[in-house]
Amino acid sequence: MSLQRPALGERRETLGQDVSNGIVTGLVPTECGTEDDQSGPLAIAKLDVAAQLAVGRTPHFFHPGSMLVAVIGGNRFSGRRVCSTGPVGSEAAIEAITRRATANRAGAASRWAASAPDAGSIERWASYFRNAGRLTLNFHPDRIARSGLTVAAGLAADGHYRSQWTTGVTAGSRSAITGGERQRFEREFFDGAYESIEASTGEHPVYGALDVLFDQHGGSPRFGSCFVVLEQHVRERTTFSLGDSHLAPPDVATFAEPWSVLAGLAEQAQRGELLGRRLGGDDLLQVLEGNHRSNGPARNLDGYIEAQVHGGVSLGDDVEMIVLDPSFHGSAVESDITAAAERYGFDLAWHGGSEIEVEEVPDDFRGPSMPAIASRVARADGIVGAHAIGVAALEDRFEEPTSHGDPQESPRQQLKYLWHTLLAHGRDAGGGDSQSHPNGG
Repeated sequence: MSLQRPALGERRETLGQDVSNGIVTGLVPTECGTEDDQSGPLAIAKLDVAAQLAVGRTPHFFHPGSMLVAVIGGNRFSGRRVCSTGPVGSEAAIEAITRRATANRAGAASRWAASAPDAGSIERWASYFRNAGRLTLNFHPDRIARSGLTVAAGLAADGHYRSQWTTGVTAGSRSAITGGERQRFEREFFDGAYESIEASTGEHPVYGALDVLFDQHGGSPRFGSCFVVLEQHVRERTTFSLGDSHLAPPDVATFAEPWSVLAGLAEQAQRGELLGRRLGGDDLLQVLEGNHRSNGPARNLDGYIEAQVHGGVSLGDDVEMIVLDPSFHGSAVESDITAAAERYGFDLAWHGGSEIEVEEVPDDFRGPSMPAIASRVARADGIVGAHAIGVAALEDRFEEPTSHGDPQESPRQQLKYLWHTLLAHGRDAGGGDSQSHPNGG
């Protein structure tokens, strides 16, 4: 849709139209600015109308008071006018986290001094933090999305890494619907920045981790056996929290304002449990300097710095590499990601993977049902790996998310718990490749 900016203060304007799922969207002048402020904000007006009435016709918008009225083909529809006095969506979300992070700076400096008294000022280490680690997005490549394609096939076809608002799949809370838990989490965490953003725009954030330890399974492997490595420039539109954002953690940051996350890391290190590892204060400083990397996978479900990436992820512009679990060698996943790598110009690599024998699966980690489920999905040799779990997941047809996510007893949730068990209690599968293959070659 191409829309001309109407003059501020006009009471009527003929605009273009965009009809999607019965929503007619137009831009109208708001009364939030002054008549001589030609750069003032525009309102995004959304009217629930019968889509068939709007097709091929141009709506005429009026905005008396707080209402908006559209006349389309002689039919009159009304709705509430949304007045925007500032940025919305990703820009507003980054601003919200920036405000909170900046407000926490003085307190964070005191916490840093108490937890790392011999390290020097927090400002010095903030400069190291801004270049530390890598941004990763963990995902399961073989789950069926709303499109009917697997995630891997969708990446190859679409060229973008999409949020669960679009795909309908996630290894977290699958509740990205109006009124769902995901919407509530994001409303509270980002101060309502995404509240008026339609799912179809693809603007909602995607979630990953700042992988400061360069774990061979990525920064947050509980959310997937494979991972995307993002280009450095994506840092400019990334926010962070020390802990999962759905729990509303107090320590939030951007690369420009990293204060409270640095303080939180120092407090973890002082306890000798940096990011769930047996790492202390000296280790933290080496990590920030880029002189410390994991010798092997931590197999830790909760020790990560969550990253929220705003503004979309393009495989061609924003992705450096995709790293696959070795269990996908020779599978459709390998074919799809190889095709995507060649098409969009990123590298393909493999990590060491995870596997566990059925008899080694505990019944007291993710529930007593895990050994039986492992026995059902295991390969013929009695080994459970990421691909075997994915094959079992393909047996369940796609269902739309619910407001509270998948029930604990559902097959989808039980297989997620089996993945957690495999990650935490499994061993390296071998077949890892420290060398990336340019463009999948």
